[in-house]
Amino acid sequence: MVTKNLGGSAPQPPKRIRVGVLTGGASAERDISLAAGAQIQRSLPSDRYEVVLLDPLAFMVRNPALTDAQRSQARELLAGGARVDPAHELPKGLENEIASASKALVPATRGITDSNEPLDVVLISLYGTWGEDGRIQGLLDTIGIPYTGSGVLASALAMDKVMAKTVLAAAGIDVPRGAVVATAAGADLERARAVGLPAFVKPVASGSSVGASIVRRAEELAPAISDALRYDDRALVEEYLKGTELTVPVIGNDDLTPLPVIEIVTQREFFDYHAKYDAGASEEIVPARIPDDVAKRVQDLAVRAHRALGCRGMSRTDFVWIGDRLVALEVNTIPGMTANSLLPKAARAAGIGFGDLLTRFIDWALEDARRRAR
Repeated sequence: MVTKNLGGSAPQPPKRIRVGVLTGGASAERDISLAAGAQIQRSLPSDRYEVVLLDPLAFMVRNPALTDAQRSQARELLAGGARVDPAHELPKGLENEIASASKALVPATRGITDSNEPLDVVLISLYGTWGEDGRIQGLLDTIGIPYTGSGVLASALAMDKVMAKTVLAAAGIDVPRGAVVATAAGADLERARAVGLPAFVKPVASGSSVGASIVRRAEELAPAISDALRYDDRALVEEYLKGTELTVPVIGNDDLTPLPVIEIVTQREFFDYHAKYDAGASEEIVPARIPDDVAKRVQDLAVRAHRALGCRGMSRTDFVWIGDRLVALEVNTIPGMTANSLLPKAARAAGIGFGDLLTRFIDWALEDARRRAR
């Protein structure tokens, strides 16, 4: 039997979810953020999502922390243009992605406050300062737009490596010994020297290993601290731990799933910005070539770290394995989201495609929003 439509209107397709992908921004990781934004936009299923790339640099035109070049770029964005700063050292192989995202950018000032085309959810693809540190999360909470990933407190704690270490140590997780300094001279330098050599120096609140270096000789310590202080007003000097580098992503809200452990083997001195994002600079082995009991132990530690900081949606905790020690180096609340990034690789190894992974993040963000509204 055939049922006829007796003059009624044709059934309408379900309304697509309008997703604002926050990308770009003002941190030293602007370029890699743009590349991730382009790949996210391309990978979200178009039958379910309407995606717009939003640049929060537009919010920041009066921010005194911006350089003159960034302020000029923010004004250009507000006026309807966008460009890639040619002074940036672009990750190799991602230049086209960055250029593509730059052309599609909409000022976040317009996209987030547009009452005619309101956003249903924001997917945050910002790394480093102004993205991972809780500030953009606080803005979104204030204006009432759901967003992916952790909230203000977890984001701020994880981004501040000193606070993160304090919380993780209180939760019984092994962390490196180290010292915090604000200068490269005087008592600060003496505290840094007391850590011993070799040492690892990095900004307290930065991502993608920007400003990080290994110090092997005494005369290298002060310059390394000065370099780290270019990106933050504090630097962390830690014992350098040489072992097997591992990282474990964790996904979910209340029901957490640790993804397969990744082993990182880099051709560079350590897993720095170029090792992370330049194709061929590192080998990322999934699953890691470690005993099953070690894999289980490090996955359990990653879940404990995620819970200790109060993360939501996703995290990725970096470890080094040395003998009996599994030392947590840091927790990332917004792990990289390019094709060469670690969390998507671990997800693929677990049978979760990139589009499916992004969909889960959006669903969890909307789930959190519904929970808060009750």
